[in-house]
Amino acid sequence: MRVEELSGTDAQVYRAVAELEDADRSPHLEEIARHTGLTLEETRAAVHRLLHTEPKILHEVPDTSGTDFGPVYELAPRT
Repeated sequence: MRVEELSGTDAQVYRAVAELEDADRSPHLEEIARHTGLTLEETRAAVHRLLHTEPKILHEVPDTSGTDFGPVYELAPRT
């Protein structure tokens, strides 16, 4: 799936990660949900779909900030 083909909640979540991600940090699931206005379950489902696309659209990475909010999410490099 290509980024240009995303729609609905998947597109909202992808845009949120793109807007929230910067060189110093990546967003947690809860932050993505707040940014999009989606429920945590809707956000989790969209993140799951984006993590399992071919080619990869989103990556889950460990949070190195020392918080206990779980993994963070980053956009996969576009080819």
